[in-house]
Amino acid sequence: MENTITLKTVNELLESASFFIPSYQRGYRWDKQQVLNLLDDIYDFMMDTGSGSSEFYCLQPVVVRKMEEQKNKLPIYEVIDGQQRLTTIALILTYLNEEPYQLTYEIRPDSNEFLLNIRKEIDEENNDKNIDYHFFKQAFLTIDEWFHRPRENRRTLKQKFSIALGENVKVIWYEVEPKIEVREVFSRLNIGKIPLTNAELIKALILSKTSEEQKFELANEWDQIERSLRNDKLWYFIQPTKMYTNRIEFLFDIYTKNVTSKHHDPFFTFYQIQKEVHFQQLWLTIKSYLSRFIEWYEDRELYHLLGYLTQYKSITNYMDLYDSAAILEKQDFRRALKGEIRAEIAGISLAELNYEGDKGKIKKVLLLFNIITTLKQKNDEARFPFDRYVKEQWSIEHIHAQNAEGLNTKEQWLAWLKDAVYTLKQLEQVNEEPQYAELIALLQNSLQDKNLSKDKFTELVNNILEATEEQFGSDIHGLENLVLLDRGTNSALSNHFYPVKYRRLKEYDKEGSFIPICTRNTFMKYYSTKVEHFQFWTEQDRNDYIAAIEEVLTNF
Repeated sequence: MENTITLKTVNELLESASFFIPSYQRGYRWDKQQVLNLLDDIYDFMMDTGSGSSEFYCLQPVVVRKMEEQKNKLPIYEVIDGQQRLTTIALILTYLNEEPYQLTYEIRPDSNEFLLNIRKEIDEENNDKNIDYHFFKQAFLTIDEWFHRPRENRRTLKQKFSIALGENVKVIWYEVEPKIEVREVFSRLNIGKIPLTNAELIKALILSKTSEEQKFELANEWDQIERSLRNDKLWYFIQPTKMYTNRIEFLFDIYTKNVTSKHHDPFFTFYQIQKEVHFQQLWLTIKSYLSRFIEWYEDRELYHLLGYLTQYKSITNYMDLYDSAAILEKQDFRRALKGEIRAEIAGISLAELNYEGDKGKIKKVLLLFNIITTLKQKNDEARFPFDRYVKEQWSIEHIHAQNAEGLNTKEQWLAWLKDAVYTLKQLEQVNEEPQYAELIALLQNSLQDKNLSKDKFTELVNNILEATEEQFGSDIHGLENLVLLDRGTNSALSNHFYPVKYRRLKEYDKEGSFIPICTRNTFMKYYSTKVEHFQFWTEQDRNDYIAAIEEVLTNF
């Protein structure tokens, strides 16, 4: 037998099951707020849908294993996950004078008797000798308090609530095969805090609706799809923003239109899928999504166009565009995508962008600059690495920085001052005169100072910035002084002057570290029309760099 899944109403649970709570489970521990949340949710659903509605309110999964024994002619199910919900429902049923399902506790066998007689027990002294009894009692009192709240329909509320609870509240009933190692499942769900996912629930549901002959084929196809989506180069091209335990779940989110919608229920996708009638057609549609993504991924131009756009909008927008009447052939699709990209950057004045207030626009421009540059390379194999862009969290980096923010330890101060000495010596080589000799001597003495303080370090930094302002300028936040770098490299370089960054990036490049193509080109001054040295980032370098960006974006 395989894992099976279905939806069961509370009435169906009452008629078809009794439950065994094993010793590896902790006792009942729901607090007042959790009980109130469940009552409020059911009440809100009841008021929204009205009596006689075919809609239902669904609880999160109850994971069970069927045991060989029976009780009162009903099968007994070992509860692996869901004890808290089942117990709270039993308490509500008891309050409503409905007979609850049987709950047997391996360690605390008297607990079920206490539950059944809780109205009487609640007034008894010493009924908190068992910690479960305390939580049962508090939950029951919370239920009583909730039903006595002032509201218009209070006189008929119990009757209506009882009907809604029995007929319109369902649990996701996830039954594992009898021979499974239940403690491993319990540890995963409760100790490891790894919940069941929509994908796992949907897989069990679809397999339960599939003939025995087709089950192996479908399970194999499922695994192949998941393996394909585990290719990060493909995945981050189509879905750069959301994490999935099982990536195939994204395809079902597309099917149920749950990609951009804000549904608070984590099992919304599963609930929608379980309403399906034609599961074979559903599965064909899911496979067609992946086929389309792979087709786009393998088309180098579409890969770059869509890869840029999906950083800001869901790929479902472009699936809809592709299927629209406006797109008659693939070339129409390419033109439409390029038009949308141009619209994304239309109206952005590159010369006016500033790091302090325009980070979003700057990143958008620099990303597109890198993507177009990669796309235009003569090497047909060259592809922009969207997987690296997302996983390495590329961010904006100053080509030349002039601050010491975030440096709080003596080790950091000494390292920064050492790099400053290197920079000043490089500048003296360019100018062919020892104009910084006195400052260099001061810094070298400070490097030997065992009592270097934060105030002294700050004073030295200000001296350096003042002495080099003519060479480096004071405006460092324009686009002409900004590039993209991964977060790790950015952190390592962020406070340093251009000569230090240039030297270190060359070292990283030689070591085979990945550096974004336009960032490497910029530091190596490939965009500069006149290169005399690499000691500082000149005004001419800045003008040439921003002109190169302007040309690439204009001609796109």
